Amino acid sequence: MSVPVWSVVKFKIKEGCEDDFLAAHVFEDSHMKYMKSFNVIKIDDLEYAHIVEYDDMNATFEVQDQSLDWLDSVSHLLEDYGGSRTDAFSGIKVGFE
Repeated sequence: MSVPVWSVVKFKIKEGCEDDFLAAHVFEDSHMKYMKSFNVIKIDDLEYAHIVEYDDMNATFEVQDQSLDWLDSVSHLLEDYGGSRTDAFSGIKVGFE
């Protein structure tokens, strides 16, 4: 049985770069096929987060290179998070059924 994995990645966007950052969210099917769900939420004026659900840990590994390539493509639009381009965490879904 596979256990869903959730990933949350926060981004601080440079002033004046929000439109470019949001426009960069056009992913090819080869990238999206690994994601069960994908959402972008606005946290603050210049802060956004990706909230992604994967079927299992293997899916996160399969899309990792493509995700890092995408991050590289938008790095010039991001503020630094204390030595990192993002503030991120992931974990397995805990069921309460």
